[in-house]
Amino acid sequence: MSRTVRTALAQTFPTLLTLPILALLAALDWLPWSVLLAVPLALGVQVAVTLLRTGSGSEG
Repeated sequence: MSRTVRTALAQTFPTLLTLPILALLAALDWLPWSVLLAVPLALGVQVAVTLLRTGSGSEG
């Protein structure tokens, strides 16, 4: 795994920490389940944007 990919994944870690909190809130019916299901999509977008910003394509 390249350094750029590790950096992108490390930058998504704080967003990943919200997953258990959102799961708890959804289990208590304080939050719609659709919000919880949107987190993986948001993580994917965040990784993609981070990879584009760091220029992973130029490192091979």
